[in-house]
Parts: sequence; C-alpha cells; structure tokens
Amino acid sequence: MKQTGVLAVGGDHVSNDLAYGLKVPLSRAERLKIDHGAAMVDDAARGQTVTLGSEHGFVGRTVNLEHLRRHHVGRLEEVFELIAHEVHQAGLLNYLGAGVFLCGGGARIPQVRELAESVFGVPVSLGRANSVSGLKSALDQPEFAAAIGLVRFGSLQARNRGDHGSLRETLRDRVNQILRVSRK
Repeated sequence: MKQTGVLAVGGDHVSNDLAYGLKVPLSRAERLKIDHGAAMVDDAARGQTVTLGSEHGFVGRTVNLEHLRRHHVGRLEEVFELIAHEVHQAGLLNYLGAGVFLCGGGARIPQVRELAESVFGVPVSLGRANSVSGLKSALDQPEFAAAIGLVRFGSLQARNRGDHGSLRETLRDRVNQILRVSRK
C-alpha cells in the first residue's frame, strides 16, 4: 500500500508561535527555537531564563525558558496529532508497526522523538540519508532525508525499467511528457 500527502505545517509555524507569544522578531524567535527549544518541558527548565541582547532596534530582555518551551511543545504536539489524524483517515494506522520516520529540520529538535512516540504510539526514528556517497556529513541530516530518498527511489525505478539515459535526458523527457499531458 502506498500513501503520500502534504501537511502545510512545520517548524516555521513553531517560530511564528514563538515570535507572537514571546513578542520578539521572527528572526530572534528562529534563533531561540534552535538554541533553546525542546519538544518536552522538563524540570530543568523551571525558573530558568534566556537573556536576549539588544540588536537592530530590539531592546534586550529575558525570556522564561519554561514559557518558551511550552509554546514549542504545543505546536509540535499539534503537528503530530494532525499527521496521526491524516494517517488514521487514510486507513494506514495499523501499518505503522515498524514506526515513523521524522524528516525535516524540526526533526533535530531535542526530545522530538519522545514527543512523537507519545502521540503515534509506535517507535520513531530520525530520517537520515546515510547511504549516499560523497559529502556524507553535510547531507546526513533529517532536512535532506526526504528529498534524497525520493531521488534515490526515482533512480532505482529508472534502473529497474532499463532507462540508462543521463539524468539530464531523463529530466528533459519527463518535463516534455508533463507538458504534453497538460496541453491536452
């Protein structure tokens, strides 16, 4: 069984929530998300603060770390619940026995696997592109896993069909095929 879909909610929504909730510029919220965010609120965050320095017209101040992480967790949990709902609606929930793979930059958030496991009720792994040769260290990140996986899948499909043309020829043929279909 194959299923694909798009859910237009992700890490940028976490940044937007932080910017709005903490009343900071979006660029500052993105930096806070990366440097201090987490997918769980643990006891260590209670009473802790993060100091934001002054820059570009922004007056410096402190932000409560627990408050920051509560915003973070709320949106991440909502994203996972939306995905779980979509998977359930597609009738695929029982096919997740092997687990869920998280791809995208949000998969790098500390404790995100634990939160996802609590929502999905199955094991969760981070998507990796570790079977690609070349600049492995630069590409072996969750944000590249889906794209690299799709390229590898397409390459295997072409190889299985006996297509031996260059990538350039294959892309040109595909685009021409799409244009012909759309003109009809």
